[in-house]
Amino acid sequence: MPYQISATKLQTYYRCPQAYYFRYELGLKEAGFFGSAALGTALHQALAKVYRDWHYLEPLPAWDFILHCWQECSGKLNPVQASEGEEILANYYQQFIECETALSRPVAVEGRIQGSLTVNNLEFKISGRYDRLDY
Repeated sequence: MPYQISATKLQTYYRCPQAYYFRYELGLKEAGFFGSAALGTALHQALAKVYRDWHYLEPLPAWDFILHCWQECSGKLNPVQASEGEEILANYYQQFIECETALSRPVAVEGRIQGSLTVNNLEFKISGRYDRLDY
């Protein structure tokens, strides 16, 4: 039976083997990066929508398009979370979109990837998720 590993598991172990043990061996949960998983999910959905729905006929989407995608994905958030998410997206837009000459269409958006690896007769199943795959 292959041992399941992922980039997240490997990063956790690299940062702190004890944290890896607590989380993956004992099954203890830790607090999320965002104050709410709903905020993180809404941000992922909004950015996936941006990259999937942008028509790519113009070099860059306007901030209004990004904001429209956010508003479609943030309906279940409370006002504080929605405001925080909009601020996060504004920073993302300024750092990663606005400064580009053109936005390239990604190969894929929001998906899973997996493979297997055998080392010294020990089989590993490697799996993970990607936000966006570019050429």
